[in-house]
Amino acid sequence: MNFKNKIDMPLEILKKIFYFIFFISITSYSQESLDEQKLLLIEALQEFSETSSVTGREDNASEYLKSFLKNSNLKEDKLGNLILEIGSGLPKTLITVPIDEPGYVISEIKPNGYMRFTPVGFGRVGQLYDQFMQGHEVKINSEKKYTIGVSTVPSSHFESLRKNPESKKEPFTWHEGYIDIGASSIEEVYQNEIELLDPVSLNKKPVVINDSLIAGPNIKIKAAGLALAIIAKFINKKSVKGKLVFAWTVQELINGKGIESVINQYGPFDKIYRFNRFLDSDSIGTDQIIVNEKFYKDESNIIKAKPILPFRNSASNIDFDKLKIHEIGIASKYSNSPVEMIAINDVINLISYISNSQKIQLSHYYDFPDKKKQKKTLFKSYSEYESILGELINKYGVSTSENSVRNHIIKKLPSWAKPIVDEKGNLILTFGEGENHKVFVAHMDETGYIVNDIKNDGRLELKMLGGMLPWLWEAQPATIHLRHKKITGVFEPRLDYLTSKKRKSNFPLNVNAGFLSKSEALEAGVIIGETSITMPKEMIRLNENRVTGRSFDDRVGCAALILALNKINPRELKNKITFVWSVEEEIGLRGAKHSAINLKNASIVYPVDTYVSSDDPYKDESFANAPLGNGAVIRVLESINFVSRENFKMIRKLADNNNIKTQYGMTSGGTDGQPFLSYGIPSVPISWPGRYSHSPIEIMDLRDMNSLVKLIKAIIED
Repeated sequence: MNFKNKIDMPLEILKKIFYFIFFISITSYSQESLDEQKLLLIEALQEFSETSSVTGREDNASEYLKSFLKNSNLKEDKLGNLILEIGSGLPKTLITVPIDEPGYVISEIKPNGYMRFTPVGFGRVGQLYDQFMQGHEVKINSEKKYTIGVSTVPSSHFESLRKNPESKKEPFTWHEGYIDIGASSIEEVYQNEIELLDPVSLNKKPVVINDSLIAGPNIKIKAAGLALAIIAKFINKKSVKGKLVFAWTVQELINGKGIESVINQYGPFDKIYRFNRFLDSDSIGTDQIIVNEKFYKDESNIIKAKPILPFRNSASNIDFDKLKIHEIGIASKYSNSPVEMIAINDVINLISYISNSQKIQLSHYYDFPDKKKQKKTLFKSYSEYESILGELINKYGVSTSENSVRNHIIKKLPSWAKPIVDEKGNLILTFGEGENHKVFVAHMDETGYIVNDIKNDGRLELKMLGGMLPWLWEAQPATIHLRHKKITGVFEPRLDYLTSKKRKSNFPLNVNAGFLSKSEALEAGVIIGETSITMPKEMIRLNENRVTGRSFDDRVGCAALILALNKINPRELKNKITFVWSVEEEIGLRGAKHSAINLKNASIVYPVDTYVSSDDPYKDESFANAPLGNGAVIRVLESINFVSRENFKMIRKLADNNNIKTQYGMTSGGTDGQPFLSYGIPSVPISWPGRYSHSPIEIMDLRDMNSLVKLIKAIIED
């Protein structure tokens, strides 16, 4: 997925051969040529940064590098290190970058299909490192494929009911975590070829800002690894004096043996240049290299720093302190978070620094490896549901900003439908004739943020719209919705994210969109009180029946109404029917309040909204017990409504007579039926069960959606 400012443009990873020339220190270029080189570097770095390389299981990243260097004499040793030798004689120099990263492995597979995970090695820096994975997509890399799942999170709707609220707890740690791939049993997990100790990492979504910054998990290591690969691939071999040994090493974060084995096999070396991920400075974009203050004295254009963590190498037969090691690094903001951010110019500067230190030149034609995509799974069922719901999920509509959702719904209505848009922005469709007037309401808006202020340094301060667990948004990619386009940014981690002792921050969230001042943000089109901000999102099919995504609440309801319309003939109806796709439900049922005034003659209202289910790893069957896959849900009791026995019996009988699989229960939250109650109009909410409400990783079952569509159709035609 490409999250450049032109987000809607598809990513096409360099299908042709391009010029990419670095004549370090002696050759000048036109600005156009330099800009092209930069864009090519960005696209390659985006692709490489998506690879997984949990320490000890670096295969995914290694395969990319082997493809990149496919026409070289690259070797792979028995540990998995990649080594390339160029030149001969003395001096003999080692230039090395570790390619592993902190991560986790599957440590338990439960009978109900949920999995537990455990960290591997070290390098998980900061008190919130584990928390940044909670409530987000993860990638499980098995031997032959990967599987997308989610790191679970308790539903936000239940927060006020908890004896010990999530927001009052200390930071989340892996001990509390579960992974959900949509499986219902251990057998379904094994069908995905997942085994114990398979590596787990975030499903990485690197963010490019203004073609000058890139942010993503472990981006420094990925940038350094790619920089070294570019040098190795495009080096002018005639300019090499002595022998250069390039090494991309493994297992640094578990035992440090990767680099040690390279030194023992290919040394001794006169000099060693080692990229140190733990050299830290936030002075990005200054064209300076970070160096270990222990090994450098006076040198221009450097930043001296002390590693935040020492190099670990147990049971070593090498005295690393006596080796002539030059430790270098790249400056970054938000280090050791999922939005670790670096400047593209600093990557280019790293290439220059290493090349200049060896007095080598780079020049060559080149091509990047084609992006390898896992073969897409073809599912047998619910293709229409997947299409309509997936398209709606791809539309953004934070409360008060529902235009794109409404416009898309209008396009999907059958040709006979003639909807209107009322003064509030609700989309209303009335059809059929009869004394009974049945109203169905599904809301178009989603939870998210709005710009509340712009700081003098250009960062955007946010206000939350709707109920969410705000820490799930920290240190994640951001999409800023301007009036005529979308641009990218990142939700910043809190200032004390490395030392914080609380799960929830007491301060508002901020977004960094690359602006350097308040005036720059305003000139770009950011409007205080109007501009909405969300996370990038898409619907992911987990298996034949289950999907994950953000804003199922209430895009499933919106889609269910569209699907039901496609299954009826309005001329044959005995009832007057009104469909309302409402606005601003998440901030006080505002759209429904407006509609209720104009629909006082309604006989009954059926809000179509999510049923927040306790069918999750934190299962409590005493409340909101509606298992996924068991059918549509009649919300008999919720926070603000209790359906009458008469109406409850009526809808159950209707479902039974039509062989529609349903369940019923009580849950937390309210629906757009509440304003209609003020006019004596009964509200009978109908739903589908959903997990992890108001989070980036809601999960629902398409079988339940199918039951819901059938139920809506049956009510319309009854």
